[in-house]
Amino acid sequence: MDQKELKRFNFNSWAFIVSYAFMGLMSGVAFDVLVTFLQQVNISTASSFSSFMGMSNFVCAAILILAPKLGYKKLIITGPIMTIAALIAISFVDVSFIYPVATLAILVGVALFDVVLPPYLTAYTTEKERTKVFSRALYINVIGMVLATWFGGTIAVSRFASRLKISNSQASAITENIKGMTSHQLHEFILAQRDVLLMFVVIAALSLIPLLFIKEKKEDYCEETKEKKAFDWSIFKNKYVVLWLVYYAMIRFGASLICPYFSVFLNNELGISRATTSQLVSYQYFAMVLFLLISPWIVKKLGNVIALGGLALLSIPFMLIIANGTVFGSGMVLAVGAGLFFRSGFMNCANPIMNSLPMEFVSKNSRPAYNSLIFVAGGVTSIIAGQFTKLFLFKIPGGYSKAYYITAVIYILSSVLLIVVYNKKYNRHGQDNKEDQTA
Repeated sequence: MDQKELKRFNFNSWAFIVSYAFMGLMSGVAFDVLVTFLQQVNISTASSFSSFMGMSNFVCAAILILAPKLGYKKLIITGPIMTIAALIAISFVDVSFIYPVATLAILVGVALFDVVLPPYLTAYTTEKERTKVFSRALYINVIGMVLATWFGGTIAVSRFASRLKISNSQASAITENIKGMTSHQLHEFILAQRDVLLMFVVIAALSLIPLLFIKEKKEDYCEETKEKKAFDWSIFKNKYVVLWLVYYAMIRFGASLICPYFSVFLNNELGISRATTSQLVSYQYFAMVLFLLISPWIVKKLGNVIALGGLALLSIPFMLIIANGTVFGSGMVLAVGAGLFFRSGFMNCANPIMNSLPMEFVSKNSRPAYNSLIFVAGGVTSIIAGQFTKLFLFKIPGGYSKAYYITAVIYILSSVLLIVVYNKKYNRHGQDNKEDQTA
């Protein structure tokens, strides 16, 4: 590759990464402030948040299929535009159907970056640099999530205090018992969270700017052939292609039972104040940053598959600490904070491999469609998880804490599947294994 082309690759990678950083801020707001906001204004949407995550995966998967025709640039630009429109709508249009529609649009805008990331960065990186670039993109995105989650709840409490004309400490104390708020306090609490959502319209707009400067060529996203070919369904004869869909679906189901509800569980079930909840949730994103920084080193030492499966197993004890936070008494906040930190760190450390490895199973032309299928698999299980929590799990006593036990079992099964199937062939792929692994 000549220097001019390498420079273009680097520029396009960085343009995406910078935009992805701003979308990290949006992700932090979506999984913290937005969920809490919906909990007050439309409980049905809030309780089935995982279903909306799943539906967003379907929409994003459908959009990504268009990549070989339209390219990545045109597709990804729709993300910020959709997010801006949805934030404005959910803040000002008080009509019941707007809440689920706007929630879905926000999640699509955010998730579109996650769906496009694997084939996009694979197209603009060499195999030697791939893990490093993927790690960089992910930890910079997570830094945005840390900042948004840390300051999102704090800003909401500050706006709440300002609206009630009381101190921040008094406002924070009131948020420790949302069910005990007066109607006036609850109204102002909702408006305070709406204020935060409106502030992030600017962030969504900033994420759009770098994308406008991407320098894209057709060969980046499509291999030229003499005849048009439909999607190559023969890839499903490859067991690695099929079983990765099963593995990813299991991981998404488990994660969908707990991740969207961290703030609700800590605030409503454990009685931790709103501001402290945001700070504790932000610690897990900080853990993701730290662990992603050392991800290339850990992957080099353990290998791709052992890092991905083994670290997931190490996260399980910390999930159980979160689920049983009340047993720690006065040390609950510290214990739950540590649980969130290490669960997140171990579970996400090998995320660059989860994103990049499946792209090696198929050809360049098949990558967008295959990645769409991966997200569809995750979307199906997220929707199932959302309905499971809405209709059953969260209606039984201790349902939020029981979700952690179910997720622990799923993580064990999925990790065993991963290690048994992929370890021999793919653990050192791209390191000391030089044979062609493309299906």
